[in-house]
Amino acid sequence: MITQKDIARKLGISPSLVSRALCGTARDIGASEETVRRIREEAQRLNYAPNAAALTLRGAKSMTIGIVIKDFEDPFFGGMIGRLQELARENGFSLLLTGCPGVEGWDADMASLLRYQLDALIICGSDVCAPWIRAFSKKGLPIVQIGEGKNYPGVSRVEMDEEHGMALLLDLLQSLGHQHIGFIGGGTTPHKIRMHSLKRLMVKSGLPINSKIFVSLSAGRDTGELAMGTLLDRAGKKLPSAVIAADDSMAQGALRRLHEAGLSVPLDISLTGIDDIPSARLMVPSLTSLKSPIDKMVRAAFKLVVESPGGKACVLRFKPELIKRESCARFGGGKSK
Repeated sequence: MITQKDIARKLGISPSLVSRALCGTARDIGASEETVRRIREEAQRLNYAPNAAALTLRGAKSMTIGIVIKDFEDPFFGGMIGRLQELARENGFSLLLTGCPGVEGWDADMASLLRYQLDALIICGSDVCAPWIRAFSKKGLPIVQIGEGKNYPGVSRVEMDEEHGMALLLDLLQSLGHQHIGFIGGGTTPHKIRMHSLKRLMVKSGLPINSKIFVSLSAGRDTGELAMGTLLDRAGKKLPSAVIAADDSMAQGALRRLHEAGLSVPLDISLTGIDDIPSARLMVPSLTSLKSPIDKMVRAAFKLVVESPGGKACVLRFKPELIKRESCARFGGGKSK
């Protein structure tokens, strides 16, 4: 079994320096980034694995970060997990993932995670359960939530600037001549924030708001299709010229429902999404969307729990980027029938 002494012998350095590098405290004694990198690379080459039980007894860092994923089936979180994995690998950490499908799913999943010796906890997603956040907080863990949520003592949040994002979408649609604009959402906190932000911005711009074409349903796999169906039923012959879907998955369902209704996107109705998931560019037509600043958000969350674990809780917001594609067209540019 490879030990820290073996790594030290190979590199010609002291075992204590190896220990500090692998525990993340080498910089405290002035060790260079290059030295830390060499030690970690050698440890990886030799397949070194620390004894978790011994680390716990010593009160040392486990170099393990717990990751709670709101929904493994949502493609938005796939990119988030990938970036967290890259950062963990670069910094010598391991990740321990568990899911959070809903309130009932917290008991088994989170009780299991609580038993591990973790250095920090990152929650990916919104609308999470308060009791378990408090349970981890009592252990003294640095906790960061990537996504909108309530303000919990000692818990930092990293989120997208929703108001800025909705302004980008509204400005685009207005520049194309659209005034009769609808919205479909799934009832989650981010979706509600986006809907309210859009309404505020429309009022500020002097645009009419028709509550019949602002649809919010309980979140589910078919929410986009159902929400668009509800919007069409409510609108009757007074269809909106453009619809903003609260995320790309909803936009995909909405596109299907519009197709079934014999309506063309973008000739009859322009459609936008949010998140810019990989399949957005593959849709027909390709989907105009807001690109969530996932990389910046993940890096900020990782930095908060690794580099500033004892820092004061804060909220960081990052601006999304507008990605223009084929699903939006100028108002009155040509109807399909």
